[in-house]
Amino acid sequence: MATRENMAERGDIPERKQSRELDSLRRDTAAVARLLRQAKLDELHQELEQAKAQLDYAESRLSGDSTESE
Repeated sequence: MATRENMAERGDIPERKQSRELDSLRRDTAAVARLLRQAKLDELHQELEQAKAQLDYAESRLSGDSTESE
């Protein structure tokens, strides 16, 4: 029976290795997904900053135009 137990333990090694590899792939996939979300958020942040700058510029032009006409 000791031989069967050893064989069973040896059979577990490839399964454990495969399980570890799958877990590693899942973690890698999750990490990539987080990086992509972060990149998208950074892109949106930049777009918002540009829009804010454009609005600030337009507002300053409008307020400057209104004071010139007064």
